[in-house]
Amino acid sequence: MTLEEIIGVVEDANLFKGMRKVCVQLNMKQVNYKVEKYKKGEIIAHEGDRCDCVGIVLEGQLELRKEFLAGDYMTLTYLNKSDVFGEVIIFSKMSSYPATIFVKSDCQILYLCREEILDLMEGCETILQNFMGVLSNKIVMLNRKTAILSLKSIEEKVASYLLREYKVKGKEIFNIPLKRKELAGYLNVPRPSLSRTMGKMKEDGVIDFYQNTIKILDRKALEKYLFK
Repeated sequence: MTLEEIIGVVEDANLFKGMRKVCVQLNMKQVNYKVEKYKKGEIIAHEGDRCDCVGIVLEGQLELRKEFLAGDYMTLTYLNKSDVFGEVIIFSKMSSYPATIFVKSDCQILYLCREEILDLMEGCETILQNFMGVLSNKIVMLNRKTAILSLKSIEEKVASYLLREYKVKGKEIFNIPLKRKELAGYLNVPRPSLSRTMGKMKEDGVIDFYQNTIKILDRKALEKYLFK
């Protein structure tokens, strides 16, 4: 990618939100960064590997996985164009990845090392504020994930996820960003069980769906799954 193309993606990253393009250009020209290419199926980092850089996805998609000794894994989240990773870790005492980073599709990643991030924050208050915002959002995301995983039944997990998406989108018909297999991984449930559960909800007139499009038909009935 050319520098102009890189800047076009980076300016949409959370670290640079609210900054004029010329400011992003100046900052990127003043720091040392590197761009790495990865093929689908590669592992960028295993859980426990040392982390000393922040990564920004320039293109492609990554999957953050929690892997288990038996060979199974749980999907924590997905990272797409302009998403940032590693920003929470590089300033912690435990500077190692808490999850495995798997390449879902061919991608390019821009890396900024810890010292470069510090220089950026010292020279631009907006980047410092954005960095704090990114950390806060990650904490919120972790809390949501923990809340879903703490639920016992598949019905509860599905209902909780759909109700949150409904609240975010603000309408009864919306698209979810995950395919069925990806959603099963995110909720940490078997895919066949997820399909059966959603099928039963459809039969009961609680929801309707086609591929990734969901329509909530009876919100109160959906909420009742959380209190069974």
